[in-house]
Amino acid sequence: MDGRQVGDRLGGLSLAARAALAASVAGRLLPYFRRFHEETGQGDPAVLRSALDGVWDRLEHGAALDVVTVGVACMEQAFVAADFGFALAGTRAWEAWRVVNGAATPLAENAVHAAWAAAAACHVAVHGRVTETLHCLRYGRDAALAEALSRRKDALAESDPLVEKENRRQLRDLDMLERSGPTARVLAELRTPAI
Repeated sequence: MDGRQVGDRLGGLSLAARAALAASVAGRLLPYFRRFHEETGQGDPAVLRSALDGVWDRLEHGAALDVVTVGVACMEQAFVAADFGFALAGTRAWEAWRVVNGAATPLAENAVHAAWAAAAACHVAVHGRVTETLHCLRYGRDAALAEALSRRKDALAESDPLVEKENRRQLRDLDMLERSGPTARVLAELRTPAI
């Protein structure tokens, strides 16, 4: 997907439509954080789930969302996953340049992507910025790529079926929001966590 072209398309969406797209991507990443938690005992996937529930409640019912408190809670979960990755790699947090995003393993990397995506979705729901929505889309693609790279160590990982599936899902969701907007039916479909 061409970032500039997608950015232009996102600019034509309403704040609610951008938030729905961001929350949809973040919701697909939650299983990565849950798996990280189950395998390491680290982090709390309920924090991310609650944050996304807050986004959907805002979209569906106009509920208030304390983006600072919820966003900070999500970022704390990202730090938990990154710190775990740093520990695995034998680095300290200030040496983060050695292990991008704490990515000693796809498990830790995708947990970080999930937490960042949840935080970004909260920010989109309140501020509606195109850039934050683009970040969510990138986290979704990066998580699919990290998963693909964990299975195959070649340059073809970017054309892996998992990466292509995430790209198709993002484009489908964007097309649907452009056509119909964030209607109740569209929101219900986007909220479905199937990857």
